[in-house]
This record gives sequence, C-alpha cells and structure tokens, in this order.
Amino acid sequence: MAVFWTYKVAIPKDHVTIERQKDGKPARIKYVIVAPYNREKGYAEPKRTLIGYQCMDDPKMMHPTTQYREIFPDLWKNVTGETVMPTTKRIGLFSLCQALNQKTGIKDLLDATYGPAVANGIMDYAIFSIRHHSDSTFSFENSMKDEMLYSETARSDSWYSSLFEHQMSKAQALQFRKDWAIQCKNEGVEEVWLCIDGSNDDCKAQGVELAEKGNSKSGKNVKNVNFTYAVTESGLPVTFDLYQGGIVDAKALKKVVDFLSECGIRLRGVILDRGYCDGPSLRYLNSLCLPYIIMVKGCPDGVVNITNEYGAKIRLNAEYLVEGTHLFSAQQEGQLFSNYKHLDTITLFYDYQNGGERISTLLDSLYKMLDKLNAGIRQGEFNPKIPKKYETMIDITEESIHGEKEQKAVINRKGLQASLDSKGLYAIVSSEKMTPTEIHHKYVARNASEKQFMFVKTQLGYGTARIYYTNGVYSKFLVGFVAAVLRYEIESASLTLDRSTTQMIREVDLLEMQKINDFYTYTHAEKNIVSDLFSSLGADALALLNESVKIENDRLAGKAPVLRHRKPGPKKGSHHKNYDADGNVIHMKPGVKPGTKRSDVNKDGTSRKKPGVQTGSTRSKYNKDGSLRKKPGPKPGPHHKPKSAEPSTKLVQKT
Repeated sequence: MAVFWTYKVAIPKDHVTIERQKDGKPARIKYVIVAPYNREKGYAEPKRTLIGYQCMDDPKMMHPTTQYREIFPDLWKNVTGETVMPTTKRIGLFSLCQALNQKTGIKDLLDATYGPAVANGIMDYAIFSIRHHSDSTFSFENSMKDEMLYSETARSDSWYSSLFEHQMSKAQALQFRKDWAIQCKNEGVEEVWLCIDGSNDDCKAQGVELAEKGNSKSGKNVKNVNFTYAVTESGLPVTFDLYQGGIVDAKALKKVVDFLSECGIRLRGVILDRGYCDGPSLRYLNSLCLPYIIMVKGCPDGVVNITNEYGAKIRLNAEYLVEGTHLFSAQQEGQLFSNYKHLDTITLFYDYQNGGERISTLLDSLYKMLDKLNAGIRQGEFNPKIPKKYETMIDITEESIHGEKEQKAVINRKGLQASLDSKGLYAIVSSEKMTPTEIHHKYVARNASEKQFMFVKTQLGYGTARIYYTNGVYSKFLVGFVAAVLRYEIESASLTLDRSTTQMIREVDLLEMQKINDFYTYTHAEKNIVSDLFSSLGADALALLNESVKIENDRLAGKAPVLRHRKPGPKKGSHHKNYDADGNVIHMKPGVKPGTKRSDVNKDGTSRKKPGVQTGSTRSKYNKDGSLRKKPGPKPGPHHKPKSAEPSTKLVQKT
C-alpha cells in the first residue's frame, strides 16, 4: 500500500476514526466499512482500512493512500485531476474487437481517415451499441465505466456530441465509405446480389438539412431523415447513405448502386423488401437494367390472379413442394400492376408453419376483441365501433330476449375464412426467369440483412434521430455502420459454433481483470467456447487477453500503449500478387527470381559487363586528387620495424 506524501486531502467525515499508535507515530486515519453479519459471533464486525496519515502541520488534513484513491475516486480526481481506474475491468469485448480488427482492419481504416483519437471514440461507441443496443450518449459514461475501451476513460455525453458534430466531417465519412467498399471489393465482394434496406427516422433535432416531411413510418406529421443500408447475401455491410426525407426509395437506391459501381463493385442484382414493391420503383429498376427480387406488398392484380388459380391447390400438395424446404409454390409470368406494363415472374409460396402461427395469433386476438366488444355492450354501449382489422370478421347482431332487443358481437364465419385462407401465402416477384428454389434461396439471404438492419435501427435510437445538425446525424449513422460490421463478424463466427450472437457477446463480456497492488492481473478461466470464438476469427484468445492487460497496465504506468493492427504483408487485391496454375496466390520475395538469366545486351545496345574491375585493366599511377598512388600494405612508421639480419640472442628455455 503506497502513501502519497506529496498530496494533502481533507479527512472524510463519514465512517472515519482517528487512532494513534503507541509508539507516538502520526495518527492513522482509518475508514470503517461495515462487514457482513457474522453468524458465529452473532453480530457484524467493522472492517478497518487505512486510507491516510494525518499531516503533522495540519491536523485537519491527511496524506492519502492507494485505498483512499479507490474508496473516494471523485475526491481523488478533484485533488489530483487523475481518474481512478476501477478495481475490476471487463476486457472481453475490447480483446474481441482487437481480433476483429486483425481480421478486417476496420480500426486501421478509421485511424487513417479520422486519426487515432477520434477512431478510438468511434470504436468505443460501437462497443457500447453492441453491448447495450442503445444510442443514448447520456448513459454512455456510466454504462461503460467498468469496460476496457480504446480511449483511456469513458467519455461524457458532451464529448460525444462534440465528436459527432465537430470532429467528424462528411468528407471524412465519404472517404471511409469508399475505403471500406474498395476493401470489400478486394476481399471478393466484386460481383454480387445485394440486399438493400431503407427506412426513415423521425428527426426531432434542429438544423438538419436532410430532414423534411415525407412518408413517415411512425405516422406522425414530423420531419424525417431517410437512410439506406446495403449488405451482401451473407450479411456483410458494404455501405450506407443518408438522403432527404422526401426522396422515394428507388431514387435513393440509385445513389447506392452508383457509389458501389465507382468503387468497382458490380451488382448482379438486388434483393429488396416490400417497401420497394410499387410501379414507379419497378419501372425505375428496369430503366437501370438491374435485375431484382422483391417481396410483394399487399395484393396487386398479378398476385390476385395467381392466388385465385393456385391458392387452394398448393396447400400441402406434394406436386407443388419446393424441394429442400417446407414450402409449396406455384409460378407464372404476369403483369404485377395494371399501371406497369411489364411481364415479371410471380411466384406464390405457401408456408404452413408460418401460416399456423399467424392463424393462432389471429384467433387469440379475435377472441379478445369479441370479449371487449361484448363487455362494452353490457355496460350500455350501443353499436360499438369495430376496429378496421376485424371489420370483415366480426358482426354486431341483435337478439330478442324477453321482448327486448339486445346486441351481441359474433364471428362472421365467411370473413374469418377469407382471412384464414390468406395466412401462410406470400408472393415474390423477380425480373428474371428463375425457379422457385432459386428465388427462395436468394430471398432467404435477406434474413441476414434484416437481422443486421434490425440491430442497426435499435443502435440508432429506434426510429428517432436526436443529434443536432446534419454533420452530427451523418456521423452517428457512420458509427452505427461500424457497429454493424463488427456484429456481423461476431455473428458469422458464432454460427460456426452453433451459438447465438447475443449469447457469445454476453460470454465474452463476462471476462474481467482485477487490480491488485496497483496493477491489473487476469486469470485465464474463460470457457472453451470463448477460446473457440477467437479461434474462428483467426486469433489467439490467450495472447490477445494478455495483451489487453498489458495495454491497461501501460496506461496506469503513464506509457503510451501500442494497439494491434492488421497482419503485416500485402493486402488482398494489391499489386504484390503472383498466381500458380490453379489461380492460388503466391507471395514472392522482391528482387530477381531464382533461375532468371540476365540478357547479354543492355537496353542501349551495349554489351553487358560483369560488375567490378574488368579483366586486364590496370590502375592509374595517380589518385583522383593527383597524388602518387602507393602500393598496398602496411605503411612504414614507428609501429613497423624491418627484421634484423643478425641472429636473435634470446635464449629459449627448454621445458
């Protein structure tokens, strides 16, 4: 236990006693902590901890100890300006992000674009988003105070507000988006089907140029900001963009397509959700000659026709089974919308599992609504209003009981049957001729996209943008994109272990180190599944966790820690490539390749000569400075004496 004799602090008033030693040494100030109840002794014993020595020149002040620093971190910071590190600190997510950066290099791209200080703040906020599914900067400092971060301490909400609005520019965001897309292209994302999702956020902040009134999903008459995320079929986030709230989704889609095209990523097609299924959007996609697969929204003319013809036939009919799935389908070419003169492939699917769940949910809600309506009638409500959802399934009838007419809410069997028949049926439209199996497998890829998109929306405030100014909103969406990239990599590694992403994040976050004797130590007691997660990312859990402890201890010692970067060597897609006959990459050392023979003639036509002095050449008698060249060998002087011609008189004693 160290004593800081150079510091003087006020003696705390609460739970402090002053005790003098018998040998007359300065008074010892002890902080009394009430211990748990001792069943054997029948009472709770106070536990004393030395927090300081009383100052000899000022009885009201004392010299603090390390225990005072731990017990009173706020008072210590007021006196010294130093932030006290917690006694325990979670290191799992930081170490995991180090492994993710080793694989993807996303932290290195942020360093190159924003500088290490801002990049550290971005990574810390991404960890916060993944851990808490929140975008509330107000709770960041308190929630992350016991978490090891890229920054030395957990930043305040005002620091992050300044970061988003003033330290991250749109030009830097564009540069990062471009660098990440080019890296994805170099890593193999070069010609793909892309899943694109779009949404809009209510914007309560002022000074946001992109905010304008449009088709708000919240249904409120407020301004909103639209955004788009693009991911591969596997779920890897490739890019994102923001645009005005009044722009339709199809035009925003073109911005993403053009941006990726400039980065060298060619699209084989796009897989879209119901939001893009309308006449103008399909017409626009066809004008771009961009193939599409889109889930149909509602019941347009083309879907009504195929449902009337095949809706009843395909139900649990083996002739219409989609092999390898639990689905049944029928397919035909047709015109989806009456105002859109184009033939597409319309595929009708029946999913009995989904249909059964939806039927159960419908019946439960229908019974609750009947009870609610009849309860209102018994209380004197006349002709109660039926919600629109149940208008075709519920009727209000009148019955004559004892000469008096009474109303009652009953089921409309015909309307209910129509609703039951629709459960489990859905349609997908594709611009190219594809089999139901191909269409199903393509659209299933949207599951990864929708899952990522769902977490992105929770990390961005559940549909409400609260950051002020356009630059702040754009910056916060970029941080959400970084969090989505990290979570995707965690999810991909978790799938190989047959574990859920949330479960693995929780397991990793439980790893913590303890501060003993002023420095942190970590005992390797992590589960095998955690080590396997690091291994699936190509990293060594043991080495990374030890490195994290060293980084934090370096900070405590006042040293600047060195954070891990990507593996050394040329990146994929660089010019440092050679290929064998099978197309595998071979990295070769620079210089002349073994077995290479130089030409006998130089480029200027002269004959090539061997390096060094040419055969038969003689040296000049004079040096370059005009002096006479001397023969090689030792120079005459006092240290060199010629041998005497006289015989030596030294006697040699025989042994």
